[in-house]
Amino acid sequence: MTLQEIESASTTLAERLGISLPPRNETKPRTTGVTMVMDQGWSCDFVAGMLAQFGGCLDIAKLWDPHLLAPAAEVERKIRAYHEADVIVQPGGIFLEMARRQGKEREALQQFADIGFTGIELSSTTATRSDMESELALIDYAKELGFTVMGEVGRKFDGGDETRLTANVIDVETTVQEFEALLEAGAWKVYWEGHLLREVMGDDPDTIRSRAGAGTSQVLEVARRVGTENIVFEASGLRPRSNRQWLQFWLVRLFGPDVNIGNARIEELASLEAIRRGSHPIFGFGDAGNYPALRAHDPDAKWWRG
Repeated sequence: MTLQEIESASTTLAERLGISLPPRNETKPRTTGVTMVMDQGWSCDFVAGMLAQFGGCLDIAKLWDPHLLAPAAEVERKIRAYHEADVIVQPGGIFLEMARRQGKEREALQQFADIGFTGIELSSTTATRSDMESELALIDYAKELGFTVMGEVGRKFDGGDETRLTANVIDVETTVQEFEALLEAGAWKVYWEGHLLREVMGDDPDTIRSRAGAGTSQVLEVARRVGTENIVFEASGLRPRSNRQWLQFWLVRLFGPDVNIGNARIEELASLEAIRRGSHPIFGFGDAGNYPALRAHDPDAKWWRG
């Protein structure tokens, strides 16, 4: 392929039409504005089609646990498709948690590397973080194998979640300590559990508004102390699409287009990018969600602040 053909293939429709869109700060490889999607088991051909259109918007793909039932050869073929689009590919955090419960974590990490995974997530869906020394040692081993390491703070259910005082109240000090320990050990970014965030902030307009003074304020305090750039805020892929979009919109309102967002679904990659650009309508927030960037007086200003 000639240089002219390469440039033509990467030209967006907006560029072809001469239309300017609200910009993002970075292109790949990004350090902020990272997007992570969940691949719940889509066919390789579907994934390749999505990447051909929107691969430039995607940074990390998490292959979710249904892949454990798929032929390994097909999973490897899909991983290669992601690699061709310069996407970090990681197994779901539950993969390693299952291996750890069986005492096979180091063997599993080696197998992940052999299969082609380039990222790894240390999560605590079913276990507590009481033994942080073991957690940090595992980060060291994963880095030795060449993985981009992602930590995770929080659990899907509040029972046993050491980072919460109640179901919808964060223990700010414990949360900050966990973030800092994982980052100091070498995690590139740390996921913040989406089910925790929806309990704390809400994931529908009425709840988000009602909890803005408490839940959102706590999230802002943690982000201020840890650094927004170090956190990937999850919006649960297990919730209805509208709930994901409401929470994604709220995160952009709080932190701007280059907030790190995780657990989008790959089939919704384009709409998430449009939310980041303020060119997608979000209902339930009044004029704030009415094509905010298009309606801004100065599109180069912080349109997401309204």
